[in-house]
Formats: sequence, structure tokens, C-alpha cells
Amino acid sequence: MGIFYIGHPPDQYNGSPAESVRLCAQNPALHGGWPIKAKEYSSDASFNARDFCSMVLQSIGPVILIQSVKQSIIEEVRVRVGTRVPVLVECIGNVADLRSVLVRAQAQFQSGEPLVALDVIVGLLMIRKLEQERMWTGNSKGYMWVSDIPKGRGLDAKYAPRVAHVLNILFQHELIVFKTSNGKKKYALNPDRRKEIYEILRDRKLPSEVNRLLLRHPATETVRALDALDDYDSPPERV
Repeated sequence: MGIFYIGHPPDQYNGSPAESVRLCAQNPALHGGWPIKAKEYSSDASFNARDFCSMVLQSIGPVILIQSVKQSIIEEVRVRVGTRVPVLVECIGNVADLRSVLVRAQAQFQSGEPLVALDVIVGLLMIRKLEQERMWTGNSKGYMWVSDIPKGRGLDAKYAPRVAHVLNILFQHELIVFKTSNGKKKYALNPDRRKEIYEILRDRKLPSEVNRLLLRHPATETVRALDALDDYDSPPERV
């Protein structure tokens, strides 16, 4: 049996989200039988995300953050547990709304599919593709044209609309470098960050300052998209 972790605004009126959480907690049979651990936000729509996420990791289960909550809190929760459990951010109008969200969160968790920010997935798969293709600078063959990045072999063409934005963020934080050829940029992994890059691939976790920027785009995708990183659980560092 799993556990639901719910963050919600203070109880300020009849029919509030807090009341819906309380009613669901009193009758878990109506949403699959799982208990609820709830955390009320402070008056500034925030809470201690570190302590909350530590609780989640002790006995994992889906997280539901009921609006309104600070964007910085959403980002921190996603950074800390978003690759382990589903993190849903929802507007709740009544108890029926909440029960519907609980059923959806339970289904995602049971199917092994926490949702990860789309740009995080693109960033990790992009780094993997450049590594697989041995793009570590050197001569011209050590760089890849931007147009070739989302052409399969580890990064599907469906991700093409996000590639330029994610490339820019990875470049700003010196995980990748570029050279100009015929007036166009070609990209490669930064060889000075080789050790860190292999750690990123192994842990499936980008540096926190990079991750926060990649969390801003609202789209998400199943963590199953990162199954290609399984071969980096104990990666041999290529030279």
C-alpha cells in the first residue's frame, strides 16, 4: 500500500481545499484505500520543502500540491523527488475534484510513471546522445550540428521544439561548448566537466541550478523516457 502526500492552503472557508483533504483522509476507501499525509502551507503559500521531501523519500508515494503554492516550492519539490514519484500540481474546487486527482496520482505511481519536466528529459537525453556519439570536442568530428541533435539515435525528433532552449541552458552552465563552422554552431560536451557529466548520466540528475531553469516549462513526460540511461548505472568513462 502506498501513501499520498498532499500540500494544501490553510483552511479559510467552508469547502476549502483543506476541508476536501480532511474529508478524503477520513474515508480512504473512496480513493483506493491509501492513507494521506497532509502538509498545510504557511500564510505566504510556502512550506519547508526539504522536510516534506525527506518524509516522502522515507516511504515513497505520489505528491499532490494544491494551488496556490509558490513556484519556488513547486520547483524545489520537483528537484528533490520528481524523478522518484509523481508530483502533481492541481487546482481543487471540491472533494470530488480531489478524489479524481488521487485516483490519477495512484494510477501513475502504480504504473511506475512519475512525470518529469520535459526539458529535464530533453537535457539528459541530449547529453547522453552527445556522449554516445563521442562528441567531446577535438576535431570537427567531435562536434554535432544543432539540426542533427533531434534526429533519433537517442533523441527523438518530437523533442526538436525544445532543443534550442535546452542547449542554451546547458551552454550557459558550461556542460556543453560550441564552435562555429560555416556560420553555424556545432556543439559538444565540455571535456573539462567529463567526470561530472558521467555522474549526471549515472544519477539522472542535473546540477540544481540547471534543473531549476529546466523546470520552468510546464510540460512533463513519463520518466520511462529516461530508460535509455540504464546503461550508465556503472558507466565506463570513455576516452
